[in-house]
Amino acid sequence: MNSIKVIKKGVHLCLLGILVFSEAFALETQQIDEIDSTVQANKTIIPVFGQSLFRGSFKDQPFSGFNPDYRITIGDQINLQLWGAYSFSATLLVDPKGNIFVPEVGPVHVAGIKNGELNDFVLRHVKRVFKNNVQAYANLEASQPVKVFVTGYVNNPGLYNGFSSDSILYYLDSADGIDPQSGSFVDIKVMRNGELIQRINLYNFIVEGVMPALQLRSGDVIVVGARKGSVSVEGAVQQAAQMEFIGPYTQLGEMLLVSKPDPQANFARITQVVDGVQEAIYLSLNEAMTTQLYPGAHVELVRDNDVHSISIQVSGELDGPATYVLPYGSTLEDLLDKLRFRENADRNSIQLYRESVAEKQSAALNRSLDALQMEVLTRQPNTDMEKNAQKDNALMIQKFIKQAREVSPRGQVVIANNPNATEMILEDGDQLVVPLKSSTVSVVGEVIFPTSLVYNKKLTLDDYIELAGGFANNANRDELVILHLDGTISRIDDKDFDNRLGDRLRPGDEIMVMPKIRSSELQVTKDVTEILYRIAVGAAAVLSF
Repeated sequence: MNSIKVIKKGVHLCLLGILVFSEAFALETQQIDEIDSTVQANKTIIPVFGQSLFRGSFKDQPFSGFNPDYRITIGDQINLQLWGAYSFSATLLVDPKGNIFVPEVGPVHVAGIKNGELNDFVLRHVKRVFKNNVQAYANLEASQPVKVFVTGYVNNPGLYNGFSSDSILYYLDSADGIDPQSGSFVDIKVMRNGELIQRINLYNFIVEGVMPALQLRSGDVIVVGARKGSVSVEGAVQQAAQMEFIGPYTQLGEMLLVSKPDPQANFARITQVVDGVQEAIYLSLNEAMTTQLYPGAHVELVRDNDVHSISIQVSGELDGPATYVLPYGSTLEDLLDKLRFRENADRNSIQLYRESVAEKQSAALNRSLDALQMEVLTRQPNTDMEKNAQKDNALMIQKFIKQAREVSPRGQVVIANNPNATEMILEDGDQLVVPLKSSTVSVVGEVIFPTSLVYNKKLTLDDYIELAGGFANNANRDELVILHLDGTISRIDDKDFDNRLGDRLRPGDEIMVMPKIRSSELQVTKDVTEILYRIAVGAAAVLSF
């Protein structure tokens, strides 16, 4: 008996545990659903331009007001009053022949007469019978009831009742509006007996308040076309929106006529796919206005101190887009995680080029050139022989300075041999190059035949020089520079020329033979040497001297 009680107690405890677990699971599921709903609600969705148009309840406000351009048609009701020698007051229906019957006057054909001209038209006919003492007043009391088909990409296609004077918006709203995801706001057609009688672009109404005065008839068809190519514009604009355009492409200037820019917006970041390649550009707003935008383009207008994303160009041994748009503050590691490397990519020699670094290199080079120029121009000779020598030297230096100022540094950020390189924050406009695994070594500068040779670990530096024809007459034989593929450099003096260099010379490297400085002035020699090495490292070039 006691054992049965124990079993029952165990069953109760088990059921209680299942109940508690179920409640906990239900509570956790509810919390997850709430979190998911919150995440979904926080997602920024750029609205379709015009999607709020049909919240204005156009269908609740049929138009029966005075429209001077409205043309009288069969079924309209006209209020007619005659007074003076003859009195009459009635509401007359325009009969199937387009006439109204005026007592003592007879039928008057009013179909096709503009509403604004109706009174004078009827009065003229009355005066043909009553020459004097009879006046007439005629006005449109009610336009003709019509039934119009609304079809295409609307929420509820169908046949809707209205008046011939009602606007297109009345009938579109009666169909619960245009489907913003599939319907077009710029391609709406009104058909009559299979023929196009009016094409309507609702952007003209939304932006400028322009709506064509169109008189509908029973059986007319309003057709909303499929959504056209669209461009998303957000950021420093008065209304972020997805906007349609007709044609293969549009321009940002046309889109900003619809989505007005913020007065302080001065730059545009444009991301789009062109010929199957994703590209991203960052332009001043004036430059961007004429930029061609293709379907699916995304434009972010920014103030120069309000940047939310950066664009990085990639090239080399990679598959995938040529440009990546990343959140502002992204690191090199964030970019590398997105790249798809090809089989022969040299991941150990990734090269990163940065415009701000190139500007600093260029500024440093120009400062050195300015100092060199000042040194040469301000030196005072002691004798006539020194004067002549200095003149020739100055001409040579000036020629060199002119040549050096034309050099454009690459702005390479050396990331090799740095364990923290992947933590580096990227800058907008950075360019990353993934080179192909190389099997050659280039010999450039002051050699007879600058060339590329197949890498051979057994060859010495002197062997490579000989394979390039040997040193030129102006070569500096005391020291060479090896520029590695990853951007690092090695300076090799003459005692190592006949030795194998091991890892100091690797496939893809450039052996740079510098020119020998021929100057009697020690400071000039030192300055020019420094500049030559700066150019070699910063621009991967060797200038003759």
